[in-house]
Amino acid sequence: MKKPLFLSSLLAICLPLAASAQEVAPKAEIFGGYSYLRADTGAIVIESVSAHGFNTSLAGNITKHIGIVGEFSRFTVSQGFTASVVGRVNVDTNVVTYLFGPRITPHRGKVEPFVHALFGGARENNKLSGGMVNELTENAFAFALGGGLDIKVNDNFAIRVAQVDYLGDRIGGETANSFRYSVGVVIRLGKR
Repeated sequence: MKKPLFLSSLLAICLPLAASAQEVAPKAEIFGGYSYLRADTGAIVIESVSAHGFNTSLAGNITKHIGIVGEFSRFTVSQGFTASVVGRVNVDTNVVTYLFGPRITPHRGKVEPFVHALFGGARENNKLSGGMVNELTENAFAFALGGGLDIKVNDNFAIRVAQVDYLGDRIGGETANSFRYSVGVVIRLGKR
């Protein structure tokens, strides 16, 4: 009686391990979706900014669990404030990031968490209007440290329910410590 119980318990433990060993990783993944940026600039006039935009990425998996990611995001925000000298001033800001780096994803089951460290650049374009029109564009080194969670629908499609990143850059002599949240769809191509 003990031997069949032991064998069935052993089988119950080993079957999920065997199933996870058969999981395959895609050769490439294309992500696109909505992104929210909360930037704390430390500037005197505008200390923090909330911006909406989009985030896209292309990942190529070089092994089952390690991939290389190229990511592009764009955010826009319009704010107004009153300056004592010129009166009402509107600031239209566009922020673009282009980042690259490694991603680690344990491809097992329907829920696939991942972590990444991405490095590259950021470009900020500010257009001031009101009493005068002035445009300022700056480029800077940027990085994103974070991760996320994909829910696999099938071998070719997943839903990214969360990608959360600490996004850092230094533009205009000010260091921005930003929080970025993205959500969207993932198209998975090929099998590794």
